[in-house]
Amino acid sequence: MFLVVCATEFEMQSLTDSITLKQNEWISLVTGVGMVETALSLGRFFEQYETKDEIQGVLNFGVAGAYLCDNEEGMDLLEICLAEKEVFGDFGICHPDSIEPLAGHLVHRTSYDLNAELLDKAATLLSRESLAFRRGTFVTVCGVSGTKSRGEILCSQYNGLCENMEGAAVARVCEEFNLPLLEVRTISNFVEDRDLSRWKLPDACKRAGKAAAILLKGLTKE
Repeated sequence: MFLVVCATEFEMQSLTDSITLKQNEWISLVTGVGMVETALSLGRFFEQYETKDEIQGVLNFGVAGAYLCDNEEGMDLLEICLAEKEVFGDFGICHPDSIEPLAGHLVHRTSYDLNAELLDKAATLLSRESLAFRRGTFVTVCGVSGTKSRGEILCSQYNGLCENMEGAAVARVCEEFNLPLLEVRTISNFVEDRDLSRWKLPDACKRAGKAAAILLKGLTKE
């Protein structure tokens, strides 16, 4: 059984609208937006869920903002992305042109490699459905990047594909409870000088829900 995690009810509804599995074949958890609410909700769930041994892994899904780095091929809105790694992007000392990590003895770790086996299975499942996707590093931030220059800093420093506000917190909790994690997100916007008229948030939520449904069904039926 997989625990499916996302930040908002709006995102979770996109999955429930697409899924054909019975409710007793998977578990859903809406954590709230941001790292603090995510870590609190997920940690509390694992502490209180009586049959947590039944959970074989965690699927985190949602939307993300795509970085536009000058030296990288541009991404498209509504593109599906799989996380190979999650990093805490702005956890440290924020300089005008870089993020300086805190001293090593002050932090547990700032990057997490996601489960390679689940990642490969996800790639196979999406490919079977002829769905294009990208794999790469996701950057988790406390505050949404509202300028192109900030996006370029994070993209360059971490070789980042896209940013979100919860993924690294999910990865940290999953490590604590020794559970494999798969993360899939759909691009809702570009990280640029903020222009909401270019965002495709509702469409990205729907596409993320459909992608998560494909992955959840495939992983559950194995």
